[in-house]
Amino acid sequence: MKSAIISMVFLMLATGSLYLFVSTQEIAEASQEFEENAGNPQEFESGAFIETAFFAAIGAAYIPIGLWATITRHTSKVPYALAIGGSLALIGLYILSRTADIPFVGQQDDVGFIDILSKVLQGGIIAVSAYIILSIRREEKRKLVF
Repeated sequence: MKSAIISMVFLMLATGSLYLFVSTQEIAEASQEFEENAGNPQEFESGAFIETAFFAAIGAAYIPIGLWATITRHTSKVPYALAIGGSLALIGLYILSRTADIPFVGQQDDVGFIDILSKVLQGGIIAVSAYIILSIRREEKRKLVF
């Protein structure tokens, strides 16, 4: 289980770093869009700033949860459950953003390398976290028997 915890922490840190990287890209795009539309404030949409805040918040959340998992190791299922729930929510939101018109950002039609990489990392987080939760449950049951 130790290698699973290390894998999970690596995936969480990598995903958090990726989201923080994306937020810096969004800041650059939002700044450029703001400068281009400085004379026409009604043409400037706040979607880019909302995306920036969203990606920064996600990146900032993944990293402490990954570190929390190293501290609690095999004593608490909470960080792993949060990682599963958060990753599932983000995958669902990604699918929704590609199939429906979401306020502020609209319907997205691009699928890039970073999109695919983040979903693969999140899938790994879900799988490894589920494995760790099951291992913790097995260990708890084993302790009850003995």
